[in-house]
This record gives sequence, structure tokens and C-alpha cells, in this order.
Amino acid sequence: MIEVSRTLSVNDGAEPVLRVDDVWAGLVDKAENPLTYVSSMSECTVTERFDGGLVREVVHVGQPVREVVTFYPKKRVHFVRTHGTARGTIDNEIGLGDAGELTLTFSFRIVVDGVEPGGAEEKEFASHMEADYLDAVRTTLKAVRGRVAGAATGISV
Repeated sequence: MIEVSRTLSVNDGAEPVLRVDDVWAGLVDKAENPLTYVSSMSECTVTERFDGGLVREVVHVGQPVREVVTFYPKKRVHFVRTHGTARGTIDNEIGLGDAGELTLTFSFRIVVDGVEPGGAEEKEFASHMEADYLDAVRTTLKAVRGRVAGAATGISV
């Protein structure tokens, strides 16, 4: 099993300063429209909506994946990969760091079919997935900043 967790400071000096509501709106948009945020995803169709979440079919690194996405408002977006060669969970969680700063943590726990646990292939998969998700988190924060800056100036971004 691949287990990775990384926490990034949301307001690391970039402007405008983001609030929890801003980050939350970005996470919800990323769950519903991931192609803008996750460069390794080439397709996404939301197949079902339910109270507090949705089910989506995505193509991630060329592989079809089904994810059940549950929203815990202004706290966490929880993804369960139920179908595909890499199954498990992914979380995007809004939090506070030791100094009270706003943080965004992404974590995943994934099992890859046909890959030896702890082997070179699993480590390579983990490395690529971690890089993809770090990029997605940074892209999400950049997009949110663009929306907030646009709203402040009256320009739609």
C-alpha cells in the first residue's frame, strides 16, 4: 500500500490572502471539474449526485477510475477509488498549522493491482502520484487566488 501525506501552507506570501471559504470553493470545483487542476486526468463525468457528494468516472494516466467523493463542508473532501487498477482513498483537508496558519493537506492510501508492495514499480507509481497531487494542490490554490483577485477587482477570471 502506498501512503503519502503532505501539508502545504495556503498563504505562503502569495496575494491575495485566502480564507477557508475560498479554499473550500476551490476544492469543490476541483472535485466536480478536475481536468483544470489535475494534469494527469484526461476525462471526467459526474455520473451521480447524492446529499453530500458525487460519483465520478475519470481517466487518470490513461486508466479508467471510479471515485465516490464525499464533502465535509469547509473541512475535507474524501475520495474513494472503487474501480480501477489503483484503489484506495484520497483526502484534501483544510486545517490550521502550529502557528494558526491556514493549511491544505492531501493524503492518499492506494493499492495498485499487479504491483509488488514496496517494490520499485510501486515506489515509482507513488512518486508520480505524489508529484501529480502536489501540482494539483498548487494549481487549485493558484486558481482560487485568481478568482478571489478577480472578484476584488470586479474582473471575472
